[in-house]
Amino acid sequence: MAKKRTTQLLAELKTLASSAADNLYRRIGLAAEVMLDLDWIARTHDGSDLKAHDALQDGYFRDLGGFISLGKLIQMFSKIPVEQWKEVKFDVAAVEIMYNEATSTEPKDGGEKGVRTAWKPLAEERGKQVDRLTEQVKQTGDLATRQTAEIDQLKARICELTRENERLQGRVEELEKMMHRQPVVA
Repeated sequence: MAKKRTTQLLAELKTLASSAADNLYRRIGLAAEVMLDLDWIARTHDGSDLKAHDALQDGYFRDLGGFISLGKLIQMFSKIPVEQWKEVKFDVAAVEIMYNEATSTEPKDGGEKGVRTAWKPLAEERGKQVDRLTEQVKQTGDLATRQTAEIDQLKARICELTRENERLQGRVEELEKMMHRQPVVA
């Protein structure tokens, strides 16, 4: 009779273990949806995402004992497809490793190494470009100043010539008047 009882207990344990894994994944999905409700966060947690995460973690993920934060669980839920969760039988530690590998910026073992950038020569080249451009701006400014001075001189000369032209036209008019007054001698 003890053997039958142990078999029943093991069967129940197996059912609970299986449903616990599925249950964990579903709980993470529900928490992710709850965290999208900005009205609930504003109303219940004074608009604080951190307070909302802490409340959900304390109320619904206490069984994880702080092994992993709810925030990271939600990130893993959104990044790692359910098929991969199933492959590792919803083992949170294994999924976390997959997540870290998927989001890592470091090259994988045996993969290509990242390209190093020689910043010093690049900075020196940029500095030279800045110096060249600064010199070009200075030269352009000097040219503009010279051209402005030349334009001012030309305007002054135009004024002088306009006055001289007016004076000469006045003289021409006087000469024409004098010629019309004098009798023509034949």
